[in-house]
Amino acid sequence: MAELGYTKLKGTRWRMAKRQLAKLRYRMARRLMGHYQLKDNGHAYHLAPTSFREFWRISGVYLKEAGTVELIRRELREGDVFCDIGANIGLYSLMAAARTGKTGQVYAFEPSAANFASLVENIRLNDYCDRVTPFSLALTDSSGIFPFHYIRLEAGTSGSQLHEAVDDHETRFQPLVTEMKYGADLDALVESGVMRAPDFVKLDVDGNEARVLRGMQRLLNGPRRPRVLSVEVNAREKQALFGYMEAQGYVFSERNDTMGVLRQINAGADPEMVAYNAIFRPAESTTRVC
Repeated sequence: MAELGYTKLKGTRWRMAKRQLAKLRYRMARRLMGHYQLKDNGHAYHLAPTSFREFWRISGVYLKEAGTVELIRRELREGDVFCDIGANIGLYSLMAAARTGKTGQVYAFEPSAANFASLVENIRLNDYCDRVTPFSLALTDSSGIFPFHYIRLEAGTSGSQLHEAVDDHETRFQPLVTEMKYGADLDALVESGVMRAPDFVKLDVDGNEARVLRGMQRLLNGPRRPRVLSVEVNAREKQALFGYMEAQGYVFSERNDTMGVLRQINAGADPEMVAYNAIFRPAESTTRVC
């Protein structure tokens, strides 16, 4: 009996030692990764990336998405409501919160579990809990429970999809795992009082933009409709999406290209056949740009 007890004790000590070693390795990895400070025209955001992919997204935001960053800087003001649909780890939500102030509000929608964990941690690190409301759900054109297909699992990634396992290039992929995720339409959230009507909507969900826009049709036609929408569009859905926005009384005013898209265009790609961010405004507030 004594020998069995010693064996059990030895096993317990071994497990404790392994656990302590694992904790030490984790602390060393986090220390090597460190905290990152992102500076933004007089503002600074504190971030703690958990993976190289997340670190790469943070360090490259001003190069990759220069147009979106400039749009946020130019358009948002104190008291505005910003809706970040496809928030990822929350970089644009933080930039928006710095500009909308304590009287404004930011709503950040991110269905990916790893991204959402980093999103809420970034909100906490920057003391924006009173300015940014995170939603761990997917926006779509109706409310219900839908399959959410993960193409990658680490924070900072994109491309996971609600409804079908098809990426933004219309290529079917094999999910690493599929989660049943609650999806909702933006109209229902606004009308139920869960959130305020947004002044500015940034929509980038890797191919499901049309569904999300259909889910905010009443908002787009209401008395408190957004004054600007930034929507990622691809060649496949461009005509239908532009027609839909025109039917809601919005016109295309400008486009923003990511660094990757600019490389494709410089290499000879047709600008109309690559994905880009289209900026829409109410027809009464702008002159149409062809």
